[in-house]
Amino acid sequence: MSRAGCGRTGTWSASSRPRPATAALLAADTADPAITGVIDAIAGADAVVVASPVYKAAYSGLLKALLDLLPQFALAGKAVLPLVTGGTPAHVLAIDYALRPVLTSLGADHVVQGWLVLDKHIAVDADRVALDAAGEGPVRTAVDGFSEAVHARRPLAVAL
Repeated sequence: MSRAGCGRTGTWSASSRPRPATAALLAADTADPAITGVIDAIAGADAVVVASPVYKAAYSGLLKALLDLLPQFALAGKAVLPLVTGGTPAHVLAIDYALRPVLTSLGADHVVQGWLVLDKHIAVDADRVALDAAGEGPVRTAVDGFSEAVHARRPLAVAL
C-alpha cells in the first residue's frame, strides 16, 4: 500500500517472531511488548491486512490466538483485507465462513473481497517467500481494490 501513497505501513508475523513472542501470544500474555505493540499498531491503523494459511477449513491457531487478544471492537472504523493460502480452490470458503465473521465481530466497517493463494504459487527458500506470476497478479488486483477502498473511506479535505 505504500506505493499507492497511503502512508505508514507495518507488518507483524507470529511465525517470524522469536519463540518468546510466539510463546507470549499462545500464553495470552497481553503485557508482553511484542503483543502490546501489535495491538497498538492495529488500534492506530486505518486498514489491516489479515493473512493466514487455511488449516482444517479455518484460519491458523496463531491468528486465532492473536484475534482473541484484541479488544472487542479493535477493527472498528477500519477496512480489512483477508488473504489466505491453501492447497485447493475449496479452501477459499475459509475466507467467508471462518475469517469474515470474526473480522466483522471485531467491528470491521468494511471487509473487502478476500483472496486465496494456492500453495503451488508460493515459493519458499531460506531468504524469502515469493509468488509466481499466476499467484502475484490476482494478489496485486486484490491489494489494489483494497487500496481503493481505503482511499474512498478517507474524508476529503475541504478548502475554505
